[in-house]
Amino acid sequence: MIASLAILVLAQMTAPGLEPSMQQVLHLCVTPNDPIEDTQALTHYGLSVRDEYDRYFNDLNAYLLCLQQSQADIIQQGNRWHERYKNAIAGNIVE
Repeated sequence: MIASLAILVLAQMTAPGLEPSMQQVLHLCVTPNDPIEDTQALTHYGLSVRDEYDRYFNDLNAYLLCLQQSQADIIQQGNRWHERYKNAIAGNIVE
């Protein structure tokens, strides 16, 4: 499943002209709203089924990228604090 999603993300990232439609804030990633499948609602909003699914997959891509970036950021932060911890106790080892 994750491999499939990763392929989707890469395909979305490399496809020309596809920009995530939902802005994501690092560490506050928002899951995309499900696609609207009600034809009356789609007609009311002037959307086609394709438009709505394109919106959904673009938002899903933005969500997955946000999760990936958040994970990388928190790992980097953890490594930074681990290095500071090691430096702080280097001279304070009690046997």
